[in-house]
Amino acid sequence: MKPLLPALVVALSALAAPAAPAQTQVKRAQVYRCGPDGRDLRDSPCPGVGAASSVDYDQPGAADSKAARERHLAEARQATALAQARRASEAEARAQRTAAVGLQRLPPPATAASATATTAPPRRPHMARAHKPAKPAQASSATGR
Repeated sequence: MKPLLPALVVALSALAAPAAPAQTQVKRAQVYRCGPDGRDLRDSPCPGVGAASSVDYDQPGAADSKAARERHLAEARQATALAQARRASEAEARAQRTAAVGLQRLPPPATAASATATTAPPRRPHMARAHKPAKPAQASSATGR
């Protein structure tokens, strides 16, 4: 029973000690409620009649801000890795589907040496069109008018 006494004293002293200060700071801001039903909050007095009221809010400490930034960067890296894995998985699934259907992939592009050895396809011969006949001149002078 004696060995438990020092442990009990340490535990009770830890509970009795003041708690560590919170990392967030409670701040107060003065706002003015304007508009119908006071739904428009402003930091300057309203043009009409409006009484100022106080609003409490938590201002995160430097450690909280740093932890939030680190968490954001870690989640962004994880999202990028997951997106790359998803794209690779989709590409593999497409390859498996095309193999199952019997479709073949396109052959690899020709090298520069084989491209110079091939000739251009023959051109279509140009067909000459028949000319339109000239319109006969109006016989307005023949009528004598």
